[in-house]
Order: sequence, then C-alpha cells, then structure tokens
Amino acid sequence: MLFPVLSMGILSSGTTEKNIRSILRSGSSLALKVDTTNLINHVEVDSFKLDIIPPSFGIQFYKDGIIFLSMTKYEEKMSASHISFGAAEAYYASIKDSVLGRHTIFSPFSSFSYPCEAMTFSHDFNTVYFTRLSKKDAKEKIYMAKSTPNSKNLSGWVTQASPLEFCSDNSSYTHPALSADEKMMVFASDKAGSVGGMDLFFSKRVDDKWSAPSNLGKLINTTGNEFFPFLDSENNLYFSSDGLPGFGGYDIFTCKFNGETWEKPENLTSYINSDNDDVAFTINKMDEMTAFFTRKQKSGKGEMQLFKVKLKEDTGYHNLMTLSYIFNGKPAVKSSLTASTKSEVKPVMAEPIKTKPGVEVIKKEDVKSHGTIDTLKKLPEKKTITRPEPGVYTTDNKTVTVKTVTPAAVEQKNVVIYRIQLLVSTSQKNNKVVIINGKSYKLYEYFYLGAARYTIGEFSTLKAAVELQRTCRESGYPQSFVIVFVNNTRSLDPKLFK
Repeated sequence: MLFPVLSMGILSSGTTEKNIRSILRSGSSLALKVDTTNLINHVEVDSFKLDIIPPSFGIQFYKDGIIFLSMTKYEEKMSASHISFGAAEAYYASIKDSVLGRHTIFSPFSSFSYPCEAMTFSHDFNTVYFTRLSKKDAKEKIYMAKSTPNSKNLSGWVTQASPLEFCSDNSSYTHPALSADEKMMVFASDKAGSVGGMDLFFSKRVDDKWSAPSNLGKLINTTGNEFFPFLDSENNLYFSSDGLPGFGGYDIFTCKFNGETWEKPENLTSYINSDNDDVAFTINKMDEMTAFFTRKQKSGKGEMQLFKVKLKEDTGYHNLMTLSYIFNGKPAVKSSLTASTKSEVKPVMAEPIKTKPGVEVIKKEDVKSHGTIDTLKKLPEKKTITRPEPGVYTTDNKTVTVKTVTPAAVEQKNVVIYRIQLLVSTSQKNNKVVIINGKSYKLYEYFYLGAARYTIGEFSTLKAAVELQRTCRESGYPQSFVIVFVNNTRSLDPKLFK
C-alpha cells in the first residue's frame, strides 16, 4: 500500500479528539495561533468538482492549470466494446472557478499514473520529482523525470532508472517538496531516525548531488505520521499530521520558515480542517493566490472531496497579499538552508533628483523668477544652482533685486509605480518583450527569494493597472496580478491599493 491509512481517531499520547477540542477552547499554550477571523475575511474555501482516484490523494499545480489522475475511459473517445475498460493516467487541465477546463494528457508518449500530489516541479516545469514503487523492494521511492520531445515533437516524461541517491535503503521515501531555488527538498520517510511512523526529512542539493537526509526534529515530527509536505515560495512548510493537536484524524499545519529553520507548527484552524482527514495541501507558486487540499471521510467508503482555497476578490488584499502571507506573515530576509538571494528591485526607472538644503533645482520655465535670462546664461551649466546672496545687482544696464530667502530642505517625494506581475522564474530570460492582445510590452525584472519575477506596464494609478490586469487575464495569463513599487522597491502598503 502506497500511503498510511488515513483514519486514526486517537492522537499521540492517548489524547482524544474530544480532549483536543477542550484544550483549544481553553486558550492554553496549545491554542491555535493562525487567526481564524483573518482567514474568514480574506480567504474562500469551496468544494471543487473533480473526482480524486487512487493512488492519488490530491492534485498538483502545473503551469497555468493542474494535473490529476483520471480513468482513460472518462477522458478519451473509446469504442463501445471497450467502454468498461480504462486505466489511471495523469491529465492536465486549466481551472475555472469551480470546474475544470479543457483536458490534455500529461505525458503523451509515456504513461504517468503516479500520485499527482506526490510530485514537485522545477521552476521551468521541465523536471519533475515524483513517487513510485521501486521494483527492487516494492517500497515508495523518489524518482526524477525530464520533459523530453520525441520524434513527433511531442513532449513526454523520461524517468531516470534509479531513484534519488538518498533512497538507497529499504525504507519508504515519498511526497517530495522542492524549494523555490531547487536546492532543498522536504519529503516523508520512515527511515532510521524517525520518531514516529512517517517523519519529515530534508535534503540539500550540492553540485547536483542530494545530501544525506536530516530529520526535521521533534518540534514538527511526532510519534504519529507527518505527511504531504509542501514548500511555498518563501520556504514556509505545509503538511498533514495525525500526531499534532487538531480537529480530526489528519489536520493541515504550517510552519513559518524564519530564514534559518522552521518554527513551531500552527494548525490552519477549523476554517480549513475538519473532524475528517484533511491532506494534500498545495499552493499555486505562480502567484500564491490559489490552493487545493483534499478531505477524506473517515467513515463509510472513505470518499474524497477536493477543496479550492483562494483569496477573496472583494477585499483590498486580493492584489496585495498572498496565501503565504495570510498563513505565515512577512517572509524572512534570507535563508541559510538555501543560496542567498536578492530582494531588491532592479532599477527600471530614472533615479529621483536628489537635492541638498540651500540648493534649488531650476527648471527652464522658472528662469524669470530667479533673475534675467542674460544673468543666468553666465552661470555654469549645472543641473543645480545656488541662489545669490540678497542684495541689488546690475547687469546689462538692468537692476535685479534678490530678496532674502530662508533655505529649507527639499523633501524627496516617493515615486509610486504600479505594474502587472506575469511570470516567476529562477533564471533570467533573454526575451525582454511580451505580446499581449497584439500589443508589445517591455518585461521588467526583479528578484525575490531566488526567483526572477517578471512584470509589465508602468502606471501611476491603481485603476490603470487594473485595466491591464484584466486584459492579461483574458489573454492567457489568468494568474496575473497588480503589484506596486515605491522608489524601485516592492511595497505591501495596503493604502496603495485603495
């Protein structure tokens, strides 16, 4: 069996669900820290029409849609004599509000029938790490596959013959989660050193080799099972556990990454978790405004229901916040587990004019207010001039009076620019222009946590930027959103989005 049975009703140390609810209501040190009110105000959770079939427990984001397992007899045109037959296969589809868009097969010339929530992709979507059973010991192992075109130029997935190097023993290794800079991977395993059934471990990639796994420790791992890890673009960790205090068998938790390590797990509250098993939480890394998770019934046949999580569109936070920010707050400045990265915006606008007390910038149209044209022509050609001492001056048979002026520091005004973010990549792009709806736009680039973010447009008002955002979403960029820069640095000031 690929995954543990998701039906444990008793939590670690003999703590029952009833006791947990009592503890949470009492406000003790185990009380939830994620703000339920904040979630209700800014996050929507709705069921999504898609059947989850074994061996999957969920879905995974891929490009501008999702991948999921489905039976071929439902997705392809087959003859009547074969209507009762079909096999599980991975499919890709765009997502609409609560249903799927057009379906296409994920790997046209090589079957890919592995659990979709147990996959993680590189930033360019050309590499996938996934879980499958090893032929050697019939245990779950993590493999890597590359997207490769065949003779007909169809792109499919070619898998390496052997699993990743740290999967060398007879233990299970499953559900890899890749960091944004692709230099760290978190996964679940029952290998030696586990404190429970399945623990979370991480490995670092150095010179294209994955290091020996390290246990995430007893702050996160319990005597129960920790499963379904996911890393967002800030390296915040999401996972399911049946050993931490919660509302059901498996609850979804998050651990903020503080730049050095992961902090204490926080339950995502009863707004997301239930008295059933809530698993396979994953966020769209392209904009982090949408997520999915699965709820498995502990009774009956164990039916599974997919849920969609998204930021509410009727709040000012829609263009400002991300789900990562809502769940974990402001990201850490730097990471010791990953390569150091730039967080400042590349200059894309002219630097504002800097002035000093007592020095005034003279514009051509303001010449008459400072003296005669002949007098100013004799001054050195500089962008700034110093006002003469007060007094009476004669030049070209004309008398000019300079009055006393008290010098004052000239305040530098903030330059506010709105843009539309389209793409995220950990490598720089050579193409600096994108065509949307027949019009060319210059791509502006800034770096954040190892990823190059690409934006278009340059507006002084939010309204104008929203118009371009609407055009982008209607022209093949459904996840585009408005961001704002103040003096070339991205800002999250809510006042700028009102």
